[in-house]
Amino acid sequence: MIINHNIAALNTHRQLSINTANTNKNIEKLSSGLRINRAGDDAAGLAISEKMRGQIRGLDQASRNAQDGISLIQTAEGALNETHSILQRMREISNQSANGTNTDTDRNALQDEMNQLTSEINRIGNTTEFNTQKLLNGGIGGKEGTKLTEATNATTTLTDALNTATAWTFTAGDKITVDDQTFNLAGSDVDGKTFASANDAIDALKNLTSGGTKLSDLVDITADATGVLTFTSKSKGTTSNVDVVAAASTLSTTAMASDKKTGSPATVERVGIELGTALSGGTTTVDNSSFKIKVGAESDVTVNLKKGKTYDTGNADANVAKAAMNDLVKDLNAALQDAGLDSKITASLSKDNKIQFISETGKDITLTDGVNTPLATLGLGTTETVGNVNQVVGPGAQGSGFNTKFQIGANTGQSMSLTIDDMRSAALGITGNAGQAGFTKENSVTNGTNDVKTEAALNISTAEDASKAIAVLDKATQTVSSARSKLGAVQNRLEHTINNLGTASENLTAAESRIRDVDMAKEMMEQTKNNILAQAAQAMLAQANQQPQGVLQLLR
Repeated sequence: MIINHNIAALNTHRQLSINTANTNKNIEKLSSGLRINRAGDDAAGLAISEKMRGQIRGLDQASRNAQDGISLIQTAEGALNETHSILQRMREISNQSANGTNTDTDRNALQDEMNQLTSEINRIGNTTEFNTQKLLNGGIGGKEGTKLTEATNATTTLTDALNTATAWTFTAGDKITVDDQTFNLAGSDVDGKTFASANDAIDALKNLTSGGTKLSDLVDITADATGVLTFTSKSKGTTSNVDVVAAASTLSTTAMASDKKTGSPATVERVGIELGTALSGGTTTVDNSSFKIKVGAESDVTVNLKKGKTYDTGNADANVAKAAMNDLVKDLNAALQDAGLDSKITASLSKDNKIQFISETGKDITLTDGVNTPLATLGLGTTETVGNVNQVVGPGAQGSGFNTKFQIGANTGQSMSLTIDDMRSAALGITGNAGQAGFTKENSVTNGTNDVKTEAALNISTAEDASKAIAVLDKATQTVSSARSKLGAVQNRLEHTINNLGTASENLTAAESRIRDVDMAKEMMEQTKNNILAQAAQAMLAQANQQPQGVLQLLR
């Protein structure tokens, strides 16, 4: 018999420790409801579970993003609903004015309503917004690195001051032209009149009229402390101009010298590259051809065009040619996505049907031909570095519209774009320059933001003009209808997206649960077994501790 080492007690103690540890794990899992509480419980399962959790939370957020997108669309579409109603009323009063039973007084009243309705369409376009983002004014949004330069007013400043001791006299040969509308001084209150101060001269000049329009409606006239006059047009864009000419003024010879300036157009400067050749002929890409794109200081990324394809971009049918161009752009964007560049570079068509690659992050990009030189086919055969791709937007020019992306997936690049074109009067074609054919000469409408009279409404002051206005309004109505149809289509798509995201999140949650959550019934069974074993081990340890006492019997 041995008393220095109680082997039975050691064995029983070891088993008791194991049973106690297992029981503690059972209690931890039952109390948390999780099978995996730490990486040691299941290292691989923990890693898989965390990836799934990231996907589940991403899908749930994507569903909320899609719902926010629907809210944005509903805001825009609701505003366009009222624009539709206004256009229908404008068509109605145009039809009424075209009737021969109306007098000039009747048509003037109808013209007043036409002007106000046109202003309201502008106001809706300028003020409709979602989360401070303008939706209907043709602005660009949602792109990092995009810069919008507003159109400037044309302005001209006279060379000399009008505060000399000499009396100031304007004569019939002097004239002022603003936005191609000329104001002659002949026969006016200014003609031959002498002014004692610059302010007196400004007050008289403001009242000059041309075709019923006051000069003050088209320009602001100011004087600095020295008496130098500045003429600033109230219109903006490429058509904005001011021209002051003095033929026989008794002012100093340089005071009213001809000085014409044109306002800068509104431009959207997007960093990118426009290929050199328009897609006017058939375009063919070769199987497994490629080109390279470098973004900023990053390494070159190869973009593969795996499938050779012929695009009928030179078809005599413009619709067929345009569809082929769009198909090519779609394939280029798919190739960019495969290369992992979809969040950095976007392919699109320029206004003259050239392929352009736009940097979404504002970083410089460089294009280089790769295998089979596909860029040479598309209009770029040599290495080209970043350039500026400019688009004109502003009064009378159709911009690329409000543009944003909805993140509708859990991962990078799982997004969709929404574009809403400019829905203001100029973009709809129902305003023009004062005096322009088809538009009013004496009445102009506000631009919807600061009550500056910049655009002329459709002219319905005669039966003939009113009849022509009906066709213009039909086209404008169709434009709004098309925009609303696109918004409705995107909204329906997002509703399906939400349903799909909900299903994916549910199924992925079930999969994650099978990995991470504990089976309570099974764990209770295990806990009961381990608890019984632990109690049995405690009893056996007591028995094992009693065995060495048998040695005392030998001492009797």
